[in-house]
Amino acid sequence: MTVAPDPSEIVAPSDPALYARRRVMGPAVWAWLLLCLICVALGAGLARYGPTLFAPKARSGDGAVSATPSARPIAERVATGAALPVEATPTAALPPPAPAADVERLETRINALETSQKGLVDAAATALAVSTLAEAANASRPFGEELAGLQRLAPPSPDLRALEPLARTGAPSRAGLAAQFEALAGRAASASRDPGPDADLFARLRYALSSIVSIRHIGSTKGSTPDAILARAQALLDEGDVEGAVAALDPLNDRAREVLAPWFLAANRRIEIDRRLAAVRADALASLSRASRTAAP
Repeated sequence: MTVAPDPSEIVAPSDPALYARRRVMGPAVWAWLLLCLICVALGAGLARYGPTLFAPKARSGDGAVSATPSARPIAERVATGAALPVEATPTAALPPPAPAADVERLETRINALETSQKGLVDAAATALAVSTLAEAANASRPFGEELAGLQRLAPPSPDLRALEPLARTGAPSRAGLAAQFEALAGRAASASRDPGPDADLFARLRYALSSIVSIRHIGSTKGSTPDAILARAQALLDEGDVEGAVAALDPLNDRAREVLAPWFLAANRRIEIDRRLAAVRADALASLSRASRTAAP
């Protein structure tokens, strides 16, 4: 009689190959495989990062530059091949140098500005000196000191040289010339009536009486009589027109002009001074205008 096998019992497989496979793929095999994988990973890591982590340190005398000075003499270290000491200096980021053309243009611009500013200051000082000179020249006194001050600032010119002899004595003001002329006009009118040495006795007697009591008609400025000429000149002088007064006195005869000779000298000096001063003032103002335009940004 055949007995059926109990399912709860462990029955060995009937196939021996299957039994061998089960014995080979056990836990020990899997542990061994895991260990192999770990070794492979470690080897790859060492191959990749090993040179960096385990780099050899540089030794003194192997050609490296040392930042620490050595006590040995430099000649000895050079002879033995030792490295020379090099001071470790911090390196700072330097701005890039400007192009040479830009630097040259900037220097040229700065020099031009300095020159223009200096020219403006000099021109202003010259104009101020001209104003001081004109004020002194109108004061009926010598003005050599003020002229010398202007000559130190302004460039030489014919007008400045012409003022040198005039500055030694000066000239009366225009108002002073008007007052002087009024004091001399009566004598000039009387001298204009002198008949001369060849006149008859009656004419000479009349002139002698008129020289004692000088009578001059000053109300009328029309006509060609000496009184009218002198009256026109006085009116022009009262308005400050010395040039016009001198021109108006041209028709006077020599006897009247002889009386007015000192006045003519003073009037001509005043005219010359004012004319030269006007030219100097115009030059100074022109220089100041040019300097202002040059210095303007």
